[in-house]
Amino acid sequence: MFVGDNRNAGRIALFRLRRSLVRLKCLMTTIDFSSCNLQRYPMKHAKDLQAWDAADEYLTEFIQPASNALLVNDAFGALACASLACDSVAFHINDSWCSLRAVELNSRVQPVLYAGQSIDVVLVKLPKSLSLLSAQLLQIANQLVYPVMIYFSGMQKHVSSGHLDLIKSCCAEVEYLPTQRKARMYKALLLPRSAGNEVHSLPMPELQLTLQNVAGVFAEQKFDVGSRFFIENFKLLPSVANVADVGCGNGLLSLAYHQQNPEAKLFLVDESAAAVESARLSFAFNFPASNPEILHGDGLEGVSQVFDLILINPPFHQQNTVTTDVALSLFAQAKNCMGSASELWVIANRHLNYRSDLKRWFRRVDIAAQNAKFIIIKAML
Repeated sequence: MFVGDNRNAGRIALFRLRRSLVRLKCLMTTIDFSSCNLQRYPMKHAKDLQAWDAADEYLTEFIQPASNALLVNDAFGALACASLACDSVAFHINDSWCSLRAVELNSRVQPVLYAGQSIDVVLVKLPKSLSLLSAQLLQIANQLVYPVMIYFSGMQKHVSSGHLDLIKSCCAEVEYLPTQRKARMYKALLLPRSAGNEVHSLPMPELQLTLQNVAGVFAEQKFDVGSRFFIENFKLLPSVANVADVGCGNGLLSLAYHQQNPEAKLFLVDESAAAVESARLSFAFNFPASNPEILHGDGLEGVSQVFDLILINPPFHQQNTVTTDVALSLFAQAKNCMGSASELWVIANRHLNYRSDLKRWFRRVDIAAQNAKFIIIKAML
C-alpha cells in the first residue's frame, strides 16, 4: 500500500488549478443498459444473470464527454459502452481475460490496455481482493504525471470497511458520496507515485515447494484446502505425456504433478492475469529448468491439442456472483480436447452437483475420492 506525502502538495494545487480551467460539459449521459443487449461471458448457461448492476450505472455519471477514461475491472463492458455513448476514449485495467472478452463483445471495440496514456478520470469497480485493488492503484499511480480524480463503486453487500481503509491509504481527499440503489461510491484523488508491487512467497514444506504469488491470485496467502486434498490423491492419477491444468491459479497442481512426472509436458491456462504471472514465477523459482506452457485465456477455448490428462479445480463464482457457468464452460471445452483414452479429473466442493453435470458430456463419470467437504471426479469419453 502507499500514501500521499507533503511532496505532492504542489501537484495537488496544480491539479486543482488545471481542473478549474477546464470547461466541463454535462457530466452524465443517460444509458439505458436494459436496451443495450449486454451479455455476460461465458453466456452459455445462466441466461437470467444480468451483465451490469447499480454500481456500473452510478459510475457512468462521472464519465466526462469527449474525455479519456480509465476503466478498472469493467466486468462485462457496461462502462465501456457508456464511454462510447459519451464519445469518451476508454483504457482498461482488468485481471480477467473473460471480462476483457465481454468488453469486446458488448462494445464491439477491442479494449485498449492502460500503459500510461493521458487520462482525465478513473472509474473503479471494486474487486473482492484488497491486494488486487492495491496493486491496480499502484499500477496507475506509477504512470501518472498529474493527480487524477478517481471514483470507486460496488454493491454495498460486497464493499467492506477494508476497501475504504485501503482507499484512504492510497488516495488523498477521500469523500463518501450518497449510496444509490445499494451501490456505494467513494470519490478521491490519486497522486503520482513510484513504488513496486511485492511478490508473496508461500512456503509449502510438506510438498517441498515455495509458491510465488502476486497480488490478487486465488489463495494468495494460504494453501487452498481443495488443492491439498487433490494433491493427497495424486497417486491415483495416470503418468502421461501431456497434461492440461485448466484454471491453474498459482500453478500448484501442475507443480505437484511435475514433481511426480518430470517428463510430462505441461500446459497451464487461467483467465486471471495474476494467476498466470504467479504460475510463471512459481515454476521459475521451484523448477528453473522446466518449460511449461502458461497462457492467459478462457480455458481450452480455441485449443486444438488433445491432452492425455486434464486437471480442473473450477471456480463457482464470477466476480461477486455465485455461478457454475464458468465451470460448465470449462467442462465442455475439456471434452473437445480429449481422446478415447484421455482422462478429466475435477476437484470440487461436495455441494456442487458436478457429477450430474459432467454426465452431459462424458460417458464414464466416477467418484475417485471424497471427504467431508470435497469430491474428486474422474470423467472419460
